[in-house]
Amino acid sequence: MNSSDILCNHDDTGDFTNSNSSCGNRTSSPYSFIDLATFMHIFPSIYGILCTIGVIANSLVIYALSTCKKKMVSDIYVLNLAIADMLFLLVMPFNIHQLVRDRQWVFGNFMCKAVVVVDVSNQFTTVGIVTVLCIDRYIAIVHPTSEKRTIQSTIIINLLVWFGSVLLTVPVMIYARVERKRKLEMCMMFLDGPEDMYWYTLYQSILGFILPLIIMSTFYSLTLYHVFRSIRRVKRKQSVWAKRATKTVVMVIALFLVCWTPYHVIQVINLSNNTPTSLFVYAYNISICLSYSHSCINPLMLLVFAQNYRERLCRNKELRSSQRNSSKTTVVKTDASSVSPDPNYRCTVI
Repeated sequence: MNSSDILCNHDDTGDFTNSNSSCGNRTSSPYSFIDLATFMHIFPSIYGILCTIGVIANSLVIYALSTCKKKMVSDIYVLNLAIADMLFLLVMPFNIHQLVRDRQWVFGNFMCKAVVVVDVSNQFTTVGIVTVLCIDRYIAIVHPTSEKRTIQSTIIINLLVWFGSVLLTVPVMIYARVERKRKLEMCMMFLDGPEDMYWYTLYQSILGFILPLIIMSTFYSLTLYHVFRSIRRVKRKQSVWAKRATKTVVMVIALFLVCWTPYHVIQVINLSNNTPTSLFVYAYNISICLSYSHSCINPLMLLVFAQNYRERLCRNKELRSSQRNSSKTTVVKTDASSVSPDPNYRCTVI
């Protein structure tokens, strides 16, 4: 479900071909319906590719983390991020089916609410986890002796993020339903008028993007300031660790901004756009596709650029291979030292 499936109760149209999500009084659109229809037919294939790759990549991240018994604090955040993305990807086939059927919904009202809630809650859960991860990196680097960073407290924080995201989707639970438009049953957010659409867009953008962005920018700036100020005084090995930890968080935050900024910017612009041009409609749908791609690219980024996750997957493969050959076989590390294939072998830090 995306914001092009949001409808006011006085609107006569059911998709973005004749009216957009700001639900105002619209004039006829200057773009061709046939061109837009052809353009929209591309997205089911794109979403299908993203869904397939995303499920595989998130499965690998979850496997790499779940098989490591001695987890670090950062692992808990990454694990919850992968689970949130996986849940979203598992309901994406319903959205793909609706696009293939020209937005016709055939799964009933309950599944409509369930899919929309998972879709929207994924936005809040993802941004929440990325935000607290940025705060955690600040504490880990600026206050490394803090006793507050424990596995137990991190689990509680992540549970609170999940609970908060569920609370923030209450409006979605109320307004998401199946509506019959143009002889088609469509799953959408059915709001009472332009004013409600205005406040819902601001509600989603402020709590799901602007406020978290301010928090992330503040804590990340403080972290960078501390790293650059102390880099001359610490040992080279410590500075390498700090750079590596900071680099991972930079990638997570940068990817979040790249994938979600166009969507929220266009959503706000859409509130005052009474005559959407062809270019705006294309940009609108591309921004939705880009926001969906976050759940696919995020785990791929960790697998490609985060060395510790690749090491874990390789180590797990080596351990399984050695255990099949002999329970007493030793595993040779890269530094030529040998250790027993203990599954509790300590995981590397992000």
